[in-house]
Amino acid sequence: MLVKGNSGFGVELLDELTVRKSIAGAGTARLQKQIEKQTAFHSRLTTGPIRVPRVLQTVAQPGKFHADMEFIVARDFVQFLSEADRLQLEDFLDVIGTFIEDNLRLAKLTEVSGAVREKVAELDGRGVPQVFLTAAQARCQQPVHVPVGNCHGDLTLSNILFKNQQLYLIDFLDCFVESPLQDIVKLRQDTFFSWSLALYQAEFNAPRVQIALRYLDQKIASQFARYDWYREHYVLFQLVNLMRVLPYCAERKTTELVTAGLNQLLHLPSGDAR
Repeated sequence: MLVKGNSGFGVELLDELTVRKSIAGAGTARLQKQIEKQTAFHSRLTTGPIRVPRVLQTVAQPGKFHADMEFIVARDFVQFLSEADRLQLEDFLDVIGTFIEDNLRLAKLTEVSGAVREKVAELDGRGVPQVFLTAAQARCQQPVHVPVGNCHGDLTLSNILFKNQQLYLIDFLDCFVESPLQDIVKLRQDTFFSWSLALYQAEFNAPRVQIALRYLDQKIASQFARYDWYREHYVLFQLVNLMRVLPYCAERKTTELVTAGLNQLLHLPSGDAR
């Protein structure tokens, strides 16, 4: 069965070992970039607790592209959080935190205010309230220095699979600024703003999962608060991130969730990355 995600890409389980991601029409170049990023990370993460599904083949035709890759049978983040004790949460934090820190060590601090302003300008006219656009533009009138380098690009909890003692990262994404800060932003999109939880369809122990998310969020924010670039620019990048999400909200509850998150960010003072 072929299904479509928020990105517009088709996802089809070909057999018990293989899944196909595809696109026809606009978006082929973007999917190709994402598959290239997945392939690059797969080649780097061949040992250790983080793995990436192997891309088996790609097929490019005029106006069409698809990639076949390993299908990983594993628990999703809600299943993991519903059962995890504190030690298991700490293990997860250690593994995902090390992944980001390793990418940070290879990154270069770069001035990116122009790229941010361009992205905010692109969002004008896409249903994003002007108050949020203005707030983001105001925050990038001064130089914005962030680490530029390797990142997953869409490191929400829904794109992490839990299999035995390993994490599998899926659904890589290209970013307007390739930075490990984007991965922190996407993690906190879930741990603080509960985006993926709002989209989850099956029943689960909501109080237990929410407690686990709050615990993870406090630890993630604390880990990266020692970096100046995080304290100074997390709010800006989260503003842009949630504004990018807003046009894709298909239901009132998700629109309200993202809008509430944007309003929270507006009331954080400069340099506050809580």
